[in-house]
Amino acid sequence: MEKNPLLIVRNLRTYFYTEDGVVKAVDGVDFEVYEGETLGIVGESGSGKSVSSLAVLRLLDPKGKIEEGSEIIFNGKSLLELSEDEMRRIRGNDIAMIFQEPMVALNPVFTIGDQIMEAILLHRDVDKKAARQMAIDMLNKVGIPEPEKRIDEYPHELSGGMRQRAMIAMALSCRPKLLIADEPTTALDVTIQAQILELMKELQREYGMAIILITHDVGVIAENADRVVVMYGGKVMETSDVQTTFKKPKHPYTWGLLNSIPRLDIEQERLYSIPGMVPDPLHFPAGCRFSNRCEFGEEKCSVEMPPLVEIEPGHMVRCFFHQKVEEAQKLSKAGEGA
Repeated sequence: MEKNPLLIVRNLRTYFYTEDGVVKAVDGVDFEVYEGETLGIVGESGSGKSVSSLAVLRLLDPKGKIEEGSEIIFNGKSLLELSEDEMRRIRGNDIAMIFQEPMVALNPVFTIGDQIMEAILLHRDVDKKAARQMAIDMLNKVGIPEPEKRIDEYPHELSGGMRQRAMIAMALSCRPKLLIADEPTTALDVTIQAQILELMKELQREYGMAIILITHDVGVIAENADRVVVMYGGKVMETSDVQTTFKKPKHPYTWGLLNSIPRLDIEQERLYSIPGMVPDPLHFPAGCRFSNRCEFGEEKCSVEMPPLVEIEPGHMVRCFFHQKVEEAQKLSKAGEGA
């Protein structure tokens, strides 16, 4: 029996109205998230990953606006039709978020315990004593030593890894159905990064929650996601299950991201780099937004936006010439075997 999506995002357009013009940060994005799965959203800085997640929670900058025609359906409810009070009951309770930099996201003048308890008291029918004990239990669950002591400490008294664990404890204190993790390991060293990702997987298995994992690190997606959405210039460029994307990438941008990963199984004189830079969102190319950096593009790409098409079941690509990527991949594998 086919599962129903927990979250459905359709034609999401999030624009920022600035003095210099309209920034189309997210411009017609579609994806869905199913119960218990991890959806990875990957792309360079400025691709629209974080803005998409903030739009789901309606936490945009005042200059930002979710345009008419956008749809965000969570658990059968349209989030864009809810009042602000109704959204507050969903934030932190049904949908929680781990932000990119805990030192910025955590309030420096309140203890870790106060901040976790605030969410519990807001969404659970418990008194302060019970909320404190629940906060201690959550700190213990996320692997913070001496939680009875740490609960009364301030963010600056904790290490980076501990602050991120405290953020996870806060996000999961009400057992949300969906956890949005926005670059949850960016500021951490490799060892702590692995611990945090493993902790998230363990808690996902225990609570049965869905996760949206947002990152620029393709390796993190490969190891932790079930499906992946590749974003560039505010648009979805490719989406499929993780194995398909990594074994048979079809979009030149996805191909470039995968080629940029260091490999130990072959000799590499130089690490591959996608040429050029992510374009200014005020001045995107007229056609495909990747056209000015694409090694496979033709004249058509610079004047016409390719549609997102399904080339095989569950595998969608926004590219007129995705067959060229397939040919390049075959040549590359033949070269490795030589």
